[in-house]
Amino acid sequence: MDVKCPSCGAENWLDNQSQCLKCGCILRRCVDCANYDSERQMCRTTTAEVDRREAEHPTLLSVSTNCLGYRCLS
Repeated sequence: MDVKCPSCGAENWLDNQSQCLKCGCILRRCVDCANYDSERQMCRTTTAEVDRREAEHPTLLSVSTNCLGYRCLS
Protein backbone atom coordinates (compact mmCIF):
# COMPACT_ATOMS: atom_id res chain seq x y z
CA MET A 1 0.00 0.00 0.00
CA ASP A 2 1.32 3.44 -0.95
CA VAL A 3 1.24 6.09 1.76
CA LYS A 4 2.41 9.68 1.89
CA CYS A 5 5.13 10.48 4.37
CA PRO A 6 3.69 12.63 7.19
CA SER A 7 6.85 14.75 7.15
CA CYS A 8 7.83 15.37 3.50
CA GLY A 9 4.84 14.01 1.54
CA ALA A 10 6.87 11.51 -0.51
CA GLU A 11 5.05 8.35 -1.63
CA ASN A 12 6.34 5.18 0.08
CA TRP A 13 5.38 1.50 -0.03
CA LEU A 14 4.15 0.81 3.53
CA ASP A 15 4.32 -3.00 3.37
CA ASN A 16 8.08 -3.08 2.82
CA GLN A 17 9.28 0.08 4.55
CA SER A 18 9.18 1.44 8.08
CA GLN A 19 10.96 4.70 7.20
CA CYS A 20 10.53 7.21 4.38
CA LEU A 21 13.18 6.74 1.70
CA LYS A 22 13.45 10.49 1.19
CA CYS A 23 13.60 11.95 4.73
CA GLY A 24 13.83 8.94 7.11
CA CYS A 25 10.58 9.71 8.98
CA ILE A 26 8.76 6.72 10.52
CA LEU A 27 5.80 5.82 8.30
CA ARG A 28 3.66 3.79 10.69
CA ARG A 29 2.15 6.22 13.18
CA CYS A 30 -0.56 5.21 15.63
CA VAL A 31 -2.56 8.34 14.76
CA ASP A 32 -2.84 7.01 11.18
CA CYS A 33 -3.92 3.52 12.30
CA ALA A 34 -7.55 2.37 12.39
CA ASN A 35 -6.82 0.47 15.63
CA TYR A 36 -5.71 3.53 17.60
CA ASP A 37 -8.20 5.08 20.02
CA SER A 38 -7.01 8.68 20.28
CA GLU A 39 -9.51 9.53 23.02
CA ARG A 40 -8.16 6.83 25.36
CA GLN A 41 -4.65 6.97 23.86
CA MET A 42 -4.45 3.22 23.40
CA CYS A 43 -4.25 0.53 20.77
CA ARG A 44 -7.42 -1.53 20.42
CA THR A 45 -5.46 -4.52 19.08
CA THR A 46 -2.69 -4.78 21.67
CA THR A 47 -4.51 -2.88 24.47
CA ALA A 48 -1.24 -1.00 25.04
CA GLU A 49 -1.29 2.64 26.11
CA VAL A 50 0.33 4.92 23.53
CA ASP A 51 1.21 8.46 24.56
CA ARG A 52 -0.10 11.07 22.10
CA ARG A 53 3.43 12.36 21.39
CA GLU A 54 4.64 8.87 20.48
CA ALA A 55 1.48 8.26 18.43
CA GLU A 56 2.21 11.36 16.35
CA HIS A 57 6.04 11.20 16.27
CA PRO A 58 7.20 7.58 16.62
CA THR A 59 10.82 6.46 16.68
CA LEU A 60 12.38 3.23 15.43
CA LEU A 61 11.77 1.78 18.92
CA SER A 62 8.05 2.67 18.98
CA VAL A 63 5.44 -0.08 18.99
CA SER A 64 3.84 1.21 15.78
CA THR A 65 7.04 0.99 13.73
CA ASN A 66 6.83 -2.81 13.29
CA CYS A 67 3.26 -3.43 14.47
CA LEU A 68 1.65 -6.54 12.94
CA GLY A 69 -1.85 -5.21 13.66
CA TYR A 70 -1.31 -1.88 11.89
CA ARG A 71 -4.23 -0.90 9.62
CA CYS A 72 -3.91 2.35 7.70
CA LEU A 73 -6.96 4.65 7.92
CA SER A 74 -7.00 5.38 4.18
